[in-house]
Amino acid sequence: MMILKNILGFFVLFAVYHTSELVGSNPILLFASFILFFIAAHIVAKLRGEKGLSAFGLRRHKKASTNLWIGYLLGVLFYSGSFVVSVWTGKIEFVGIFSLQQIILPLVGIILLTFLSSASEDILTRGYVFRYLPKNWSLSTLVIISSVIYVLNHIWRIGDSYTQWIMLFLMGLTYAVPFAVTRSLWFTIGCHWGWNTVSLFKSQIGNFSDFKVVDHTTDWTYIVTMFLFLLFVLGTVPHRAKAPGDCPHNETILR
Repeated sequence: MMILKNILGFFVLFAVYHTSELVGSNPILLFASFILFFIAAHIVAKLRGEKGLSAFGLRRHKKASTNLWIGYLLGVLFYSGSFVVSVWTGKIEFVGIFSLQQIILPLVGIILLTFLSSASEDILTRGYVFRYLPKNWSLSTLVIISSVIYVLNHIWRIGDSYTQWIMLFLMGLTYAVPFAVTRSLWFTIGCHWGWNTVSLFKSQIGNFSDFKVVDHTTDWTYIVTMFLFLLFVLGTVPHRAKAPGDCPHNETILR
């Protein structure tokens, strides 16, 4: 019975999360769909006897905001690194005139939207999954399962090439490892948010300004970048101090 409740809760949140795919590109409806997810996640947590979203890794602690912004800067840094490589190799070209005035308000909207989308997906594919998978499973098993679920959550990419799936799986590993170690989503959300901010801004800048980015970057550039990001996380996060109240499994498996 408990397993059925766990599965039902996941698919309820899965369905609510993917309402964002049904509302199109309307920014107000997109914001509303992600806010709806947080409300649904809170309700599901309460129905399961939890205190709320803290059950899924959003526990407040003194290093939460620091970890969030460190993760954000790392996400921005690693995606920007792939961007620089693409420019250097001629895979990205610029067309038009860059105007700071044209991009300020859209950029603010992108930052807010990517925070909501990243955090909601992290709750679904990591916070919820880790909470209700068997507690006696190893960290490596939990990370791999969570990463597979993260890949499968991108159902709209099911017809894309295998390189997309490789990239998504590496993303899943990169974002799952710090959460597996600390049981806190803040650093994970930051990494995810930073990466998505630069990615969405790059793809959308031509829609709200006279400046366009013509991008012919292959998936392999992002695969290599995310692999380096994963190595960085594996080398640093296990040694990061755990926040008060965090309750990891066996941390040494990732050392």
